[in-house]
Amino acid sequence: MKKALIIIAAIAVSIGIILVMVAALTVGFNFSELIQTEKNYETKTYEINDGFRDIDIKSKNTRIVIKPSEDGKASVVCPEYEKVTYFVKVEDEVLKIYVEDGREWYDYVYLFNKSLQLTVSIPSGEYGVLTADAGTGDVDVNEAFSFGDANIKTDTGDVAFNASAENALKIKTTTGDITLKSTSAGSVDLSVTTGRIAVSSLDCRGELSAHVSTGKTELSDVTCGSLASTGSTGDIKLKNVAVSGQMSIERSTGDVRFTDSDAAQITVKTTTGDVTGTLKSEKIFVAKASTGKISVPDTASGGKCEINTSTGDIRISISGK
Repeated sequence: MKKALIIIAAIAVSIGIILVMVAALTVGFNFSELIQTEKNYETKTYEINDGFRDIDIKSKNTRIVIKPSEDGKASVVCPEYEKVTYFVKVEDEVLKIYVEDGREWYDYVYLFNKSLQLTVSIPSGEYGVLTADAGTGDVDVNEAFSFGDANIKTDTGDVAFNASAENALKIKTTTGDITLKSTSAGSVDLSVTTGRIAVSSLDCRGELSAHVSTGKTELSDVTCGSLASTGSTGDIKLKNVAVSGQMSIERSTGDVRFTDSDAAQITVKTTTGDVTGTLKSEKIFVAKASTGKISVPDTASGGKCEINTSTGDIRISISGK
């Protein structure tokens, strides 16, 4: 097994060296061309004079920042360089910002990869649908905006969303973190494969969904109609979370920690994780643990709280009692 890993590592290193050498050949061994600096790209500003309601952004490896404009006008600042330009235009009341990338595979080989930024400056206020696909870049949305719907996607980038969404907010990233702070939405759907979800000061009228494969989930000062969270490996912490309807939490390897949180109905299921903490109101507890210890209040009123774990402990109490 160890010998096989060494062989795989050697092959990977060899491939990396070959890629760098091929890229070097394409620039005549002028290695300065492989270093992505300000000399390699041009910052281009597009003034937006036509009115728009929706925003649609498609990029690849550039950080997307949406912020309020200082002069009340709309503009887009793009990093453009050889073989990479942007299409910026208003069509059917949609501000479209699309990257036009004509690079070959060897053009992606850099000795250093400077993080580039696409800045969308627009007047603060209400807008329709926001759609943003950043590829491997981050997405940062300022709190000065309210959207009807927002749909954000990244592959390896982080997402920080501080605006509000009247209807649905959906954020998905493969390897990256999701951060929501001081916002409101009709419904929220957050999905991370390997990364962290952090939500604070959220008012969600409908369902809040938070799904992770490997990573931690932290919810604080949250109100929502219902809550559903699943995860394979990673803890979930809930602090001052109030759910008017059903709360459903499922983890394979990870702890569930409540701090002054509550819901009308609660269902928690873990395999090897502990379920601990405090709830705000009495519940009718149904707790089961295969090999773990159980300590729950002996109460006979309130909604149902069903907790199941295989090898974890269950320790729940009621706040103030």
